[in-house]
Amino acid sequence: MEKKIKKVLLVEDNEDWNRIIKRGLGDKVQILSAYTIKEAEKIFEENSDIAIVIMDACVPGDTPNTQPLVQKIRQTFKGPMIAMSSMPMFRRKIVLAGCDHEVEEKTEAGKKVLELLGIS
Repeated sequence: MEKKIKKVLLVEDNEDWNRIIKRGLGDKVQILSAYTIKEAEKIFEENSDIAIVIMDACVPGDTPNTQPLVQKIRQTFKGPMIAMSSMPMFRRKIVLAGCDHEVEEKTEAGKKVLELLGIS
């Protein structure tokens, strides 16, 4: 029986970072990219089988604004949520909102996903 590929919701407004993270994951998971908070809510509602959420702290812009989204997703989502921001203070805000993992560098997000899913 073929193993079902895991879905990862990537909430990141920067296209370059989206590309870099996707490249790091290759075809090992299915990436569902959301470039806005509204888009992330819609994708999350339409995909009950998401395995992991990667959350940037600022979508869009340079001010943390995804805490309410983290809290909303966390109400029903029991899987791992990875906080991602180059600013430690911003990561801390979304960890406090409900993310249970964090990466210091966005380039580490793919590696963290594979580690959490037990995929090599």
